[in-house]
Amino acid sequence: MGCVRVLSPGGSLGYGTNSDSLRRGLELGLDVIGADSGSTDMGAYYLGSGKAYHSRATMKRDMTLILKAGLSNRLPVLIGNAGGAGADVHLDWARAIIEEIARENGMSFRLALVRSQQDKGYLRERVRAGKVRPMPGVPELTVERLDACERVVAQMGFEPFIEALDQGAQVVLAGRACDSGIYAAYPVREGRDPGLALHMGKILECGAMSAVPPTGRDCLVAKVDSSSFEILAPNPEREVTPASVAAHMVYEVEHPYLQGEPTGVLDFSEVRFEAASDRSTRVSGTRFHVHDAPTLRFEGAEQVGFRSFVLGGIRDPFLIAQIDEYIAGCTQQTLDISGQDGVDINWIVYGRDGVMGAMEPERDRAAHELGVLAQVLGPTQEIAHDVAALIEARMIGFPYTGARTRTAHVAFPFSPLVNDTGPVYRFSVLHIAELEAASDLTRLFPIEYVRVGAAG
Repeated sequence: MGCVRVLSPGGSLGYGTNSDSLRRGLELGLDVIGADSGSTDMGAYYLGSGKAYHSRATMKRDMTLILKAGLSNRLPVLIGNAGGAGADVHLDWARAIIEEIARENGMSFRLALVRSQQDKGYLRERVRAGKVRPMPGVPELTVERLDACERVVAQMGFEPFIEALDQGAQVVLAGRACDSGIYAAYPVREGRDPGLALHMGKILECGAMSAVPPTGRDCLVAKVDSSSFEILAPNPEREVTPASVAAHMVYEVEHPYLQGEPTGVLDFSEVRFEAASDRSTRVSGTRFHVHDAPTLRFEGAEQVGFRSFVLGGIRDPFLIAQIDEYIAGCTQQTLDISGQDGVDINWIVYGRDGVMGAMEPERDRAAHELGVLAQVLGPTQEIAHDVAALIEARMIGFPYTGARTRTAHVAFPFSPLVNDTGPVYRFSVLHIAELEAASDLTRLFPIEYVRVGAAG
């Protein structure tokens, strides 16, 4: 059984695919191009609002490169997590870009659109049946929180991609998907071990992050055979080492050697990393424990209010010494004056504990300057703005203990001083659901087939 060659153009379409590396990758003799284009890393806003994460211009650039590379070389192109969050609105956004590229370049191909946005009824039934569990750190899902979500998506595995390929799709554009499944689909279809293919997909999904020097903005190639896979970087300025691949194995994982997938659990406890050449690494020993019942991860975003914020810098040593009194006083005075219900005020102090919060081990370390970010979450944008304006006025002249000045305690880098950011969303659904049947792995992801470009 020969090897299957898979290329990833980078960690995410829209980051800026390296065209020279893509060309070099094609010279290796590829079988498929897979591309991820989204994540939950950037928060719930994009799923809730329906906005795309990447800019349209850079997405079009990167899509043009991989579509030209794939179609001109008769390679299927598989794209997952369309538009960032993968809901219907994101899929349609990415579809419009693909169709525009096809018109401008005279392309013609069969496109499969795989939708991942879910009717809430299915997950509601799973909740009532006790078949839903939260991701770590997430509360149990209630029907009320589910119903409050603007949109809900499920994270498909490789099954819908394979179905689309079986139906003759040359380009597959999918909604929310497991990153590893995008790259595993073609090798699994060609008879490779699912566990090995999914493990390979985990390495490829971040592009050249597992190379040296690492970056998510460059290509990576995998060669998958019957018992192992080899990872290499087509860019001659990078190399893939056993250490760099092993280091990537503990990236974004909850367990050091177990990773959940829709149909089972990847087990890396006996994985071996060996140098295949001076610039590539071979990986073997992956095991895959199949679930008794398949599962899917569901994600849903709920709007929780509107945000306004004030950003300031402090270099007054007397104020820095009393920063907690200052924050508490500004907050209380604002609440007393505003009289608003349903308003939440949150402060972040950069230079002290702005990144780690209460977990910061050096919280008491002396600082000569601090950045303070006062955020207001309100039921309307107008209320959030008005309360933030009250905070700004308090920040200028709050009489903290030991003050040496009457006013001008803080420097504001922007005008206007109060900035409105619009609606705020949270992930109210971030849960794993046991499916009713294995057929739900494809049934929940309907596929539409479209002829793009001229017939023929």
